[in-house]
Amino acid sequence: MIHTAITLPEHHDQYPHLWQSACNKFRIVRCCDNIQYIMQGWRKPKWRSLSFHMYYESLLYRWNMPHLPTESLVMKDKVVNVI
Repeated sequence: MIHTAITLPEHHDQYPHLWQSACNKFRIVRCCDNIQYIMQGWRKPKWRSLSFHMYYESLLYRWNMPHLPTESLVMKDKVVNVI
């Protein structure tokens, strides 16, 4: 399988996300360098970054949302490790 670099900016609607809320107002993405988790909120006309986290546990601590996954997140054949 061939993987290509993501060329979209993180605020773009088509940027791949790991999780998106049922109301479509929040999502979690990984930065383009796969270093940190980014919690984003939708504010027209684009996604806005709300917080940045090196560890998924810190994101869970900061954002106590219902239905937020508490385990490793997977993005298209690529496991995102949660330490």
